[in-house]
Formats: sequence, C-alpha cells, structure tokens
Amino acid sequence: MRRRRGRFIVLEGADGSGKSTQAARLVARLRADGLDVVHVRDPGSTRLSEAVRRVLLDPETGGLCVEAETFLYMSARAQLVADVIQPAIAAGRIVICERWTLSTEVYQGLAAGMGTAPVRRLGRIASRGREPDVVLVLDVAVGAGIARLGREHDRMELKGAPFHATVVRGYRRLARRRARCVLIAHGTPDAVAARVDEEVARYVR
Repeated sequence: MRRRRGRFIVLEGADGSGKSTQAARLVARLRADGLDVVHVRDPGSTRLSEAVRRVLLDPETGGLCVEAETFLYMSARAQLVADVIQPAIAAGRIVICERWTLSTEVYQGLAAGMGTAPVRRLGRIASRGREPDVVLVLDVAVGAGIARLGREHDRMELKGAPFHATVVRGYRRLARRRARCVLIAHGTPDAVAARVDEEVARYVR
C-alpha cells in the first residue's frame, strides 16, 4: 500500500481570531476520519521552543528590540522543523500548525517595523525551505480580537491597540498577495470550521 503524502497545513491570524479553537476542531475531525495528524504550535511543541515561547510571551521579559524578538521566534521555529515537522511530513503524516512564518512577517515585519523582506529571508533559513501546503488566515474585525481573549494578556498581546490594528490589516494585506494563503472571513465558529474544512479537503482527502 502506497504511503500517504505528508501535508503541512497552517492556521494563522491575529490574536483572538480563533486559531487554537479551529485548529483543535480540525485535528479532531481529521483524526475521526482515521488520518494520522500531528498538532503543533509555533513557537512551541519542543522543549527548546516552549522555553523560548515562555520568554517571548512573559510580560516580565519586558521590552525586546525587534531583531531580538525575530531571532527568538526563528530559533524556536528551526527546532520545531528539525524535531517534529520535517520527520512527520517525511513519514506521511498531516501536520496542523498554529502560526508560522507569516506571523513573524506581520507582527515583527509590518507592525514592529523590521520589514517583511528580511523576515522572509530568515524564515526560509529557519524552516529549511519548508513551505506550508496551505495557510488559512482567520480574519477578525479590527479591535475585536484582543477583546475576545478571556484571560490575562501576554507580552505580545499587551502591545496596544494601534499595534494590533496594524496586525489585523497586515494579515489581510499579505494573505491577499501570497500564494498558498486563503483569507477566511470572520463568522460563527461553525461557519469558520466549514470554510476550514472546505479548504483542507483539497489537500488531505
């Protein structure tokens, strides 16, 4: 029996857009269909990457220059590729990832002013050139995402309303311009899940 081709599917979007909820629902549906799924988050999902995540998101970390912030995200990403994503795809598994290099382009490249071109170059190195099969960008109204978070805000979420408005607009701008990106309009969780399923079905059925 021929082994299924590995797939790499990313869910993206501003804070509060519903990425984690939709990723968990998608993973559950795919597993219910008997598919071999690996669910990861970026940064995170390895020992090193989770340690870097704690530094990046802890309000006690305080201010980081945009270059330091970017390199920390890339280091966590590089370890995730080496330890989890690359082996899983080589084994024919489906990887569902919450965030990827587009996040760094939007948050550090656009909102923090580093520029998208250098971030993309670093992203290609950190990811070993591994491109997602599809990036599903969950849209959210400007100002609504952070307000929807029912918990204490982390260091990135505390960056302020103008920063997060730029993030939302940045996702819309880049999603419309980039190949393999699909912008999914905000809606009820069930409506968004249906759109996610529709797009994912192009790659895993």
